[in-house]
Amino acid sequence: MPPIRSEYSQKLASQEGRILLALDDTKNGRIESLRAAAKLYNIPFSTLQRRATGVSSRVDSDHHRYKLTELEEDSLVKWILSLDSRGAAPRPSTA
Repeated sequence: MPPIRSEYSQKLASQEGRILLALDDTKNGRIESLRAAAKLYNIPFSTLQRRATGVSSRVDSDHHRYKLTELEEDSLVKWILSLDSRGAAPRPSTA
């Protein structure tokens, strides 16, 4: 089952794709400047400029704040839903 994404996260994913395309086009010489790429791909110039200088996206840099990895979180959700479907309450003592 695909993850349910909010409208905002869908917009961010779309913008991230456009940023990567714009950076690739400027790197390979298909577009001559960052400003032209930002205008063509409808991306804020300042965002594109920061990414071109090597600053990572917020999504990529926020992983240090989480206590669980994405795989651990998915496993925990499946375990809780499995217990719930059997009528049991998830408790730390049953882990």
